[in-house]
Amino acid sequence: MRAELLVLRLIHILSAIMWVGSTMYTSFFLVPALSSSPAVMGQVLAGLQRRRSLLVLQIVAALTILSGLRLLWIDSAGFAAGYFASATGRTFGISAGAAILAAVLSFGVAQPAMARAGAVAASLAASANGAERERLTSELNGLRRRGTVASTVAVGFGLLAASGMAIARYV
Repeated sequence: MRAELLVLRLIHILSAIMWVGSTMYTSFFLVPALSSSPAVMGQVLAGLQRRRSLLVLQIVAALTILSGLRLLWIDSAGFAAGYFASATGRTFGISAGAAILAAVLSFGVAQPAMARAGAVAASLAASANGAERERLTSELNGLRRRGTVASTVAVGFGLLAASGMAIARYV
């Protein structure tokens, strides 16, 4: 059992660092920097897709959530209600919920919007027609807005989850 706990904690903590850190970097630095140049944004997103970075982040998020759920199962003796009545149990439970919400927002809302934005940005760079450029620009702005809001909220939930996990044993 001790070896399982050590392996699970290692997987959980390292994957969470990668997941939350990369979403923070992407939301606060990469996307805002690329937003000023739609053509460059399309090229960068295409490069990230070729390297399967989005798939890697989904796997890392799944590892974080699954290892966390197993750790919670072990710590709570099979999700016993009494455990979740304690401050520690409530904090871990709320943090787990926040992590799951972060994953849903990241991979269910933000990622599809940003992938579509990359495709629209590439089309915009190739478009010569004025009316078509205006339509594509409007669509691109809407997709960026949706992706940015979803990413920002997901990062907030990710930070809430990480913070809760960090302090749960001490509340």
